[in-house]
Amino acid sequence: MSGAGERWVCLHGHFYQPPRENPWLGAIEPQASARPYHDWNERVAAECYTPNAAARILNAAGELLATQNNYAHMSFDFGPTLLSWLQKAGPEAYAAVLAADRQTHCAMAQAYNHMILPLASARDCATQVLWGKRDFEHRFGREPDGMWLPEAAVNLASLEALAAAGIQFTVLAPRQARRVRRFGSHQWQDVSGSRIDPHFPYLVRLPSGRSVAVFFYDAGLAQAIAFEGLLRDGARLATRLAGAFDGRHREPQLVSAATDGESYGHHFRFGDMALAAALRFLRANPSVRLTSYAGFLAAHPPRREVEIYENSSWSCSHGVERWRADCGCNCGSHPGWRQGWRAPLRDALDWLRDELAAGYARAAGTFLWNPWGARNDYIDCRLDPGARVPFLERHARRSLSSAEQARVQNLLEMQTAAMFMFTSCGWFFDEVSGLEASQVLAYAARAVELARSAIPVELEPELLRRLETAPSNLPQWGHARAVYLAQLARSPAAAAASD
Repeated sequence: MSGAGERWVCLHGHFYQPPRENPWLGAIEPQASARPYHDWNERVAAECYTPNAAARILNAAGELLATQNNYAHMSFDFGPTLLSWLQKAGPEAYAAVLAADRQTHCAMAQAYNHMILPLASARDCATQVLWGKRDFEHRFGREPDGMWLPEAAVNLASLEALAAAGIQFTVLAPRQARRVRRFGSHQWQDVSGSRIDPHFPYLVRLPSGRSVAVFFYDAGLAQAIAFEGLLRDGARLATRLAGAFDGRHREPQLVSAATDGESYGHHFRFGDMALAAALRFLRANPSVRLTSYAGFLAAHPPRREVEIYENSSWSCSHGVERWRADCGCNCGSHPGWRQGWRAPLRDALDWLRDELAAGYARAAGTFLWNPWGARNDYIDCRLDPGARVPFLERHARRSLSSAEQARVQNLLEMQTAAMFMFTSCGWFFDEVSGLEASQVLAYAARAVELARSAIPVELEPELLRRLETAPSNLPQWGHARAVYLAQLARSPAAAAASD
């Protein structure tokens, strides 16, 4: 099958877990809500990541026909913080993910710790993209063609960061497209309200003169997979995908559906098996061809230009307000709760970020030629502890004493925690004392502790004052200040003091 009228199908899974480790210990502590498993990473791995590495395909009698590495037949992105955990805790699934990409080049990179890039500082946005790219190269042994933007949250600055890093494409929701036009045309077509034709890639021309290709997935298909039970029947899923082409088009088309990868087994039990069956049916269908976004883009570059809605996302109808305001988006399980804590939490951590950045530049500049360039390269040390010596040889102004080396490392770890405290999950859910918001406050506490000795500066009193304005829905907490102080109890210093 080649030429005009080609019909390609792409199922994309966005696989992600936030960093859950105790920031002081580097290990995940037991999480009661994940029982009977030790923690949520372990639970989701058992229900999704591991089963998809060897998904069962059954016949009509329920007998096992074969097992299949689903990752090798779909497009996917895996978060670096998840892959770091999976490498140690689920080596077989980790190996299957890497093997799938070696077979088909189906993987996309992901911005490092799922920070909402339109709300990030310009420096943090650039570092998140560079760290995500370096992590991908380290694990997959090649440069990434595409990168998933956390929550598909986008603005022109984040696309500029992708383009500057050599990333060719990303994936957005249809409602994030504003208007389109064919190459060579001066007339724009309004496609607001999810009216963009999702069968083709589009090009975003950036103010810098660079450009990034964008795919828009089929929102109806994605909704049906994630929320409407389409994963109850793999054959039905395959039929829906194969029937979603537009018969009016004579040029090659792509039908794609992008969802959380956790739909395939964690959100929907046996979703891994439905996916395996659907992929098997599609491979046997002579009228369509399975591919990845990267594969389709390589064969069929964009012929159309698109303008996006800036500060938009796939999971908030108000743009990116879910991660900074009480916009009305929530999980729906607590109708009486409000999310008035989101804005003051964001404001408090923005203040902390800026104070840490100023202190870091001042203190690190004593030892490093380019403190921010060094931070960008620090991912090499996180991926390989043996890289520390060449890292210092490259970045240090002079030979550093052991004490000075330790201080530089603490400054860089402080900056790492300062980025981790903006992991998107901290604002996504309903309550500031929840697991995810508590975790970002733990990273804030770790950053404050490191700043105390490494800069040195004392930031905690002012941070606590600001956190008092972030109200909890639960009387026993009152506000985010109490949540922050509870996270301090996870530190070795607090544990030692209580003995």
